[in-house]
Amino acid sequence: MPPRRLLSHYKVDSSRNRLLTVSCNAEDMLLPRSNFAFTEYDSNFNVVQKQIFRIPDHLMIHDWAFTDTHYIVFANRIKLDVLGSMAAVYGISPMISALRVNPSKSTSPIYLLPRFPDKLPKGEDRDWRVPVEAPSQLWLLHVGNAFEVKHAHGNLDIQIQAAACSYQWFNFSKLFGYDWQKRKLDPSIMNVKGGNELLPHLVQVSIKLDSDYNCQECDVKPMKKWKKSSDFPATNPAVSGKKNKYLYAATTLGSRKTLPSFPFDTVVKLDLESDSAQTWTAGSRRFIGEPIFVPKGHEEDDGYLLVVEYAVSMHRCYLVILNPKRIGADNALVARLEIPSHLNFPLGFHGFWAAKN
Repeated sequence: MPPRRLLSHYKVDSSRNRLLTVSCNAEDMLLPRSNFAFTEYDSNFNVVQKQIFRIPDHLMIHDWAFTDTHYIVFANRIKLDVLGSMAAVYGISPMISALRVNPSKSTSPIYLLPRFPDKLPKGEDRDWRVPVEAPSQLWLLHVGNAFEVKHAHGNLDIQIQAAACSYQWFNFSKLFGYDWQKRKLDPSIMNVKGGNELLPHLVQVSIKLDSDYNCQECDVKPMKKWKKSSDFPATNPAVSGKKNKYLYAATTLGSRKTLPSFPFDTVVKLDLESDSAQTWTAGSRRFIGEPIFVPKGHEEDDGYLLVVEYAVSMHRCYLVILNPKRIGADNALVARLEIPSHLNFPLGFHGFWAAKN
């Protein structure tokens, strides 16, 4: 095992032309403290800055967020599973079996870590080791975007768009319905009868800080227009870390009699200003993974949306290219490219589009 683990999600700060990554110590997964190293690179992959934050809690972080002044970490709390640990040590089960979710707190800690501590005015160096407590318990899956608005009197509003689920629903041993013992995929575990609030869904997190960066209010609400099971929120990378109008996500219309909530078969485009939603659906027995936005012009929804589609009956994958402006219309599909059979990957990996320049 490498001494440090790079988190699956990395970010691009387009305003500074930087790549942002996070890594942690390999042993942190098993210990009651976490060491996060935030590194920023320029376009030539030279390190511009690096900071290490030690958080005294047992956490599992898969995704994170950034704004102009902060790195944002949602504290998904975990604990050791003694029996699972023994099985993992003896090679009977994978290392992830050593962990369980820890739902002992009714709130969700959110750490606001200073991105540029040297630039903070004197007296505004808030103790970042004290988390903001969101008033509901949620397990954060993926972040779509985060941004901040600074007011004339110094107060700061932070908005985070993300996908989250319940601690009661999240299952380390059967993520996405994959049973490692049987080596089979059974997505029925990702579906529940009633109680859709347990499933992955889109949320808006609002944090209000005073001029000394002390938290005045923290609120978590489901996205107004779209409350169906959803994940993999995405935006145009040109507006990452800045206020965005549009948010895209993989979702389902919930119309299937069996497996109504997962796998996903639909892309939803949310207009956050008008609270409207438009969708594109892959079709019967076709499922999709994570949407990725490719910018083309100056308008926020000017570009292409890439998504991998898996056709169950043919056991084939396709790279689907959508016109974001046309989502909701009959002509949203630009192209569907067949992927060679030896490269099939029903659930795609994370990534984003990077221009040559």
